[in-house]
Order: sequence, then C-alpha cells, then structure tokens
Amino acid sequence: MRLKFYSLIVMLSLNGVAAFGQTPNNYEWCGTKGITPWFDYYRQNREAIAAERGEGDTAWLYVPVTVQITGTDSGAGYYPLEQAIQSICQMNEHFEQARIKYYLMPGDPVRYLNSSYWHDHEWDGGADLIESNRIPNRLNTFIVADPAGNCGYSWYDAIVMSKSCSGYGNRTWAHEAGHHLSLPHPFVGWEGFDWDYSQPAPEDIDGHLVEKADSSNSYIAGDYFRDTRADYLNYRWNCNSNSESTVVQHDPNDVAFRSDGTLIMGYSYDECGAVFTPEQITAMRDNLQDTNPWGHSEYLQVTEAGAEIDDDAVVQLAMPIDSQAVQFNDFTLHWEPVPNATLYAVEVFLFSNLTPRLFYQTVYNTTSVTVTKSIPNNRTLYWRVRAYSEWDLCQPAGVQQVGVFKTKNFSATNDLESAVLAELSPNPVAAGMPAKLLLTSDENMEAALTITDASGRQCQRQTVNLSFGENIVEISTESLQAGLYTLSLQNEKGTILKRLAVTQ
Repeated sequence: MRLKFYSLIVMLSLNGVAAFGQTPNNYEWCGTKGITPWFDYYRQNREAIAAERGEGDTAWLYVPVTVQITGTDSGAGYYPLEQAIQSICQMNEHFEQARIKYYLMPGDPVRYLNSSYWHDHEWDGGADLIESNRIPNRLNTFIVADPAGNCGYSWYDAIVMSKSCSGYGNRTWAHEAGHHLSLPHPFVGWEGFDWDYSQPAPEDIDGHLVEKADSSNSYIAGDYFRDTRADYLNYRWNCNSNSESTVVQHDPNDVAFRSDGTLIMGYSYDECGAVFTPEQITAMRDNLQDTNPWGHSEYLQVTEAGAEIDDDAVVQLAMPIDSQAVQFNDFTLHWEPVPNATLYAVEVFLFSNLTPRLFYQTVYNTTSVTVTKSIPNNRTLYWRVRAYSEWDLCQPAGVQQVGVFKTKNFSATNDLESAVLAELSPNPVAAGMPAKLLLTSDENMEAALTITDASGRQCQRQTVNLSFGENIVEISTESLQAGLYTLSLQNEKGTILKRLAVTQ
C-alpha cells in the first residue's frame, strides 16, 4: 500500500494535524505546518497540469468513504453513525461547488474498532490506528474521542476526527478533507508563530515567503493561491459584518488588510462562511485525478452516481403500531423497505412531539432492530425511521410516519394465559384453507389478534371480542405464503403466542 506522505517520521515533523470547528477549550486548534509533497509538486507545475487537463473539467468526481468509529476496549463511546452520516452530508454541501461528492463504500460503509488506545490517543496511537486499519482506494475517516488533543488531522490515506468537533453546523470534516486533497491553510507558515499584528509582517518566516496584501507575490508566497488573499491569523477568530477578520494585519510593506472569513481552509468561526476558491477547487480536482505519486486517482472508481432515494419517500412502519404492547426491555421494531435505501436511522421517543429521544440506532441492510436497553415500562412511546443509502446521505427532513406502542413487563405476570386456553388447528394448515383458533375464556374481554411472518412483518390484525366459554376465531390463510407465522393474542392481561405452519 502506497503511503501518501514520505514516512511517519516526516509527518511527525510536519505535524499534519488540522483542527477546526468550534473547538473545545481543552483541544488545540491546529498543528499543521508546511505543505504536502504533492502540493509542492503541483505549485511548481500547475500550468503544465492545467494544459494537460484541458478545458471543461466539470464532471462530477465521486470519492468513496469508509467510516471507522472507535470505542473503548469494552465497546463503549461510539459516535452515532446517524451523526456521521449528517457530517458527510454537510461535507458534500461544502464540496458541491467543487463538483466532488463523497459516498459510503457499498458493502463496507462503516466499521467499529474497540480499542481504548486508539479511542483516546496521542500521536503514536494515531499512527498505529491508521497503519493498522486503513483500507486502500478510499478515504478512511476515523472518528475517535480524542485525536492527540486536536479536533482532527489528516495523515496517510485518512482523516481522523474528534467526536466533539463533528456534527452538523461544524466545518471540521470539509476542512480536513481539503487538507487530504492537498490544500494548505491560507496562513501557512504562520502556524505556531507569535506576532504583533499591528506591526509590519516579516518578509519570510523560516524561509517561507509572506504573502502581500496586493497578492503580487501570491504564487511564490503564503498558500500559493492568488484568490485566497493574504492571511496571517493562526488562531480561531470572529468576523465582522463583511465576513472579514476584526483584526487588522499589516503586510511586509505595512499595507493594512483584513483576512477573508469565508474560507473553509482558514480559521474563522463557522458562521463566517464556507467556501473553497476556484484555484483551491482546481487543485483538489487535480489531486483527485492525478496518477503521479501522492495523487488520489485510485479513489475514482465510478463515473456516475448510484441510485438515489425519492425525496418524498416515507418509511412505512410494520410493527409495533396502533398502540400494540411490547416487552419493555426486549422488543423488535419492523418496517417496510424503501427502494434504493440501505441505511435506516431508527428513533424511539417518550412524547408525541418526538422528545426526548430514548433510543436511536442506524442499521445497514436490514429492516428491523431489536431494542434490549431499558426503556420505560408502562408507557406509551413513539417511533420513526429515516431512510438513507450509501449514495444518498442528505435526505430531506420531510414528514415521516410515527408509530405508537405501549411497554409492558410480560415476564412479570401473564394473566391472559391463566384466563384463556388457546388451541390452534389444523397445524400445519394448507395454504388457502382456514385454520381455527379455539379460545376458552373465563370471562368476557377484548384482545388484539396479530399474525406476523418470520421476518416480523405484520400480515393480519383484528380485534377479538371473547365471551365466557368457548370462542372460535377463523384464521384465513388465503393471503399467506407457505412458511412459519406467529399468532399473538394480546391485551392488558398479557400475551398468548402460537406458531402456525402454512404449507403449499
């Protein structure tokens, strides 16, 4: 596997770290110094590269991603996959101007890594994390608790993100992906350099030329882009109403200027703006299409986007719905598949206004999830499901069906079995022929009779009014295919379960 930087020793000397976002107080903002080997080659050959690429380079470029989420040795502390999907969605919004789209690798969208050493690591732990787990031909995105005291960094074929600096409204992911595709900070050279900005800047810092306010030396100084403007601010900063720095800097000729706060690769706060400049976009696209060393052309495995989910798609809930009762600490939620969807975010709420959220989980290639964590007992709860796919991670927050169910503790008591004797015959039954459920009851009562298939999909549901003595309920099998089914008779007293086999 080809490393994207010369060696770990070189990267440690470069401190290839890119912290960003609304940085927690105990985190460093950034430790990046210098430029990558590819960008050094690019800045010296950009005209030749442009001539080779030619005009009209506007095709969409698709970058596969595998998200690798760390936890502790015991598997605790995972960053929610649902929020990682939202972070990639927002990153795609930032990269839309560059016509670059990130998608989850089909069949391998997410991996979970249990290691406290990786979850909360210093530089040696980060190197071991990436070296041990990076996958070729895709952007590896690791989400950890603490990436060496930073919000994030870019090493090798990977970006490493902090949980605290991820999430919607934070530009961290786009910033790190920009570094990964070769972009330096606009204030490159100033990292870790203290300066009184009221004074004229030096001509150079450790041999790196300082960019002038009039951009006259921009292709040999600063970040080597003319359209990013001069910037010396190496710390997080607020912007004014013009999205410029409130701090006035002075270039080597003592010309006063303010930094551009809209740049994703700069250090302004998120609310100041979020753009890549045309020259930055050209560099990233050239990096993605470059087959020379340090380029990322191996990422571009597809030429067209995959099938997307209908923006109006609503996930149809199967069970439990209609206030069906379930065992409070062990129940399964089922829903119908949505065309082209492979990822489903499942949420359970305490109140009908969908707050607070008691449970959430994103699952892959399945239409059910079993909840075994403790959910409040004897409560009416609400649930919904949102659909995504590897290609379609930005689903609109449209109206979704909300299911209602009640929680009970059936294991504590099941008075229904004491009050009702249930016998099912014939069993097995031939498809198309009716089965009969004989219910001998000690009292008058009402109960819900539900039939579900082996996958948990609800096939039939009816309300049964039982009288004292014998009651016969006819079970139609005309709409049932051959297979095993579960009959559930349920009310506030408990649940009676029967298995029914339908044959050809």
